[in-house]
Amino acid sequence: MSVAELKQMIDVKEDFVLIDAHPTEEYNLAYIDGARHFGFQSNHLGNWEKDVAMPNNPTKEDYRAVLGSDKNKKIVIYCGLTKCGRSHNAASWAKKLGYTNLYRMPGGISAWIDAGYSYKTNLNK
Repeated sequence: MSVAELKQMIDVKEDFVLIDAHPTEEYNLAYIDGARHFGFQSNHLGNWEKDVAMPNNPTKEDYRAVLGSDKNKKIVIYCGLTKCGRSHNAASWAKKLGYTNLYRMPGGISAWIDAGYSYKTNLNK
């Protein structure tokens, strides 16, 4: 999915789930308003404990709670850059958990910011 397509979905208030797959430190720097955070590693190893990049050892149930109960609802996942594997890892786990309507925004937050779209930060200004 392109940055422009995601922006249009947000502008028309389409009902979907937006996941930011960055580790917490990077999520806090910049994220798209409305994104739910669940951090993953760049490399998909197929091992939950090694693939997740979040403190407190979240479970698959925690990820399901972030994704929501509707396994057919549109889910868009992004990370940092075109070559960032975090969104791929997050999408792979969502698919393993039974979610079917998955999209990735490969340019990630960098492409979003480069397009001039607004973003949120958790850093003190």
